[in-house]
Amino acid sequence: MPASRSVTIAGEVGGRHPEVMVGGFLAGGLRAVTVPPLPGDTEQALVSQDVTLELLADHPLVRAWREAIAACGLKPSTYKSSPEQLARRTLKSGTVRTGLPLVDLYCEVATRHLAPLGGYDVDRLPAGPVELRLARPESDRFDPLGGGDMPITEKVAVYAAGSTVLCWAYNCRDSRQTCLTEDTDTGLFLGEAVTGRQQEALRAALDDLAGRLSAAGATVGPVGYADASAPAVDLSLK
Repeated sequence: MPASRSVTIAGEVGGRHPEVMVGGFLAGGLRAVTVPPLPGDTEQALVSQDVTLELLADHPLVRAWREAIAACGLKPSTYKSSPEQLARRTLKSGTVRTGLPLVDLYCEVATRHLAPLGGYDVDRLPAGPVELRLARPESDRFDPLGGGDMPITEKVAVYAAGSTVLCWAYNCRDSRQTCLTEDTDTGLFLGEAVTGRQQEALRAALDDLAGRLSAAGATVGPVGYADASAPAVDLSLK
């Protein structure tokens, strides 16, 4: 059977962010993929968008994430969104390298577009839909990649499958339990937006990533989107 996964947005998140959007796709055959060398102009791509270390926090795409993180009851300067984290690292020391080529690839695409992207191993995900919702402190479990203090409170937005948190505070930190590994063969790639301008960046980033994975030999399913008015999407490799 072809891989498939439903992704949904809870009404509580749609109520907080009327322009919320979640987009994603499935990609198979990843173990056989050879990721090509990453472009060497990522830092210049940021600078061409007026993204510098001094101006980064006030960039509209980043500022909106800071506001969203503050709405989670978190300090945005402490818990930075993934686009801000990646852009800062790139501007300081060049293209981000993690040791996993697939992760390096989606991080480069996310940095270039200032749009959050995450990759998850489908075979390691619990059964059922993946939902962007508010955390449930009494039942949710989260094993943050890299460790650290990531409080689970009823104000924090998370991606979850059942009681397993895949990603915390929208896109701040992935889970060790569900992230991509060297053995991942089918991946679920997701990103989200909370403003109209972020939606444009997200669409461009997902199209870019899907195109690069397809060119590298992966089987890539259609990109699909959910939003506040149509809060569920079924993604597959068909």
